[in-house]
Amino acid sequence: MEALQRENKQLRRAVEELSVLNELSAAIGASRGMEDIVQTIIRRSIKAVRAEQGVVTLVGEDAADPTKTLVRTMASSSDKEAYSPDQNLLGWMHLNRKPLVINDPGNDKRFQGVAWPEKISSIVSAPMLVRSRLTGILTLYNKKHGEGFSLEDQRLLSILAGQSGQVVENARLIEEEKKLVTMQQELIFANEIQTNLLPAAAPPVNHYDLAGISIPAQDVGGDYYDYIPIDDGRIAITVGDVSGKGLPAALMMSNVQATLRGQARFCVSVHETIERSNQLLTQSLRKGTFVTLFYGVLDPSDHSFRYANAGHNRPYILRADGTLETLTMGGLVLGFVGTQKYREEITTIGFGEFLFVFSDGVTEAMNAAHDQYEEVRLEALLKTLAHASAEEIIAAVGEAIRKHAAGHPQNDDITMLCLKRIKL
Repeated sequence: MEALQRENKQLRRAVEELSVLNELSAAIGASRGMEDIVQTIIRRSIKAVRAEQGVVTLVGEDAADPTKTLVRTMASSSDKEAYSPDQNLLGWMHLNRKPLVINDPGNDKRFQGVAWPEKISSIVSAPMLVRSRLTGILTLYNKKHGEGFSLEDQRLLSILAGQSGQVVENARLIEEEKKLVTMQQELIFANEIQTNLLPAAAPPVNHYDLAGISIPAQDVGGDYYDYIPIDDGRIAITVGDVSGKGLPAALMMSNVQATLRGQARFCVSVHETIERSNQLLTQSLRKGTFVTLFYGVLDPSDHSFRYANAGHNRPYILRADGTLETLTMGGLVLGFVGTQKYREEITTIGFGEFLFVFSDGVTEAMNAAHDQYEEVRLEALLKTLAHASAEEIIAAVGEAIRKHAAGHPQNDDITMLCLKRIKL
């Protein structure tokens, strides 16, 4: 008779557990979103075990220090202040990965020295595992009517946590996928905006051939080049490089473009344009960020070219006699010191000569062995391009970089601008 009673009791318990799991499954199926699913798991668990409060803690994936980043998301069944799982409890669960019951928190030998909140009288906790990986912890507090949690409560919570682990993980992955899709759409939109900020084509310039290109390392980049018509046929050309990569650098780049265009239209001298732009950018750029910039103004009437350099790569001019001249004059990057003064220099561009301005993505392009393209290779190549057009010069350098990289991913934005005199 006793054996039959035990068997009946086990059957009733199995039926109750199955009913709880069915209810949980149905409730989760009707839930929307991660937070809703977590709340459903807590409510159903509290009802099944007759607890006062519950918390689901999602576990981080920091392999270097998992216990430090355990708490990622918490949810409670009550309007009261939620009990936050003690770090020692989380650490114990991470190490042991098995359910536990604590019915006398203050005197439990496993947690000696832990100062539990006075209102916590009992705890039952179970790991949420997905393919043996701990993804979360389901913890309930205070058995109702002052009782302690039983081994049956522990077993039932373990079943609920086991069934919930994969559901929560799937919901998390779906949310991450949605966020990724949204981010990709935003990056596509940002790329379109940035593409529209860069020149669609070079403007016609008397006696000159002009071309430029910018290739971001990511969906959007921080490099910048521009042609800015001024007055009396003069035109300003510029190449800049904002510190950093990706969307933040792209947003800063748009700020740089607007600032420089605004100052260039005042028709002031080259060094004053840079100084005024620097004053404005120092006020608006985030601390620790900066911009390298080469800026010059061409006067086609006398072929003079006035320029200033704010920490940017030094451009080259291939002279008619085949020598490659480096424009060595330079100054401090933009965005550091608002009162910084800049010098400007003047040179002339003779018939058949060309100016080549570039960002460090050109010379720092790497192959799989981390061997950079460097200035030596660039200088040797430019000396062979005396008879090429501006567009052909840029294409030749781009092809040389691709061959050097040999399929290695681009590690920085690549920007080039070429100005060549084609008429007397």
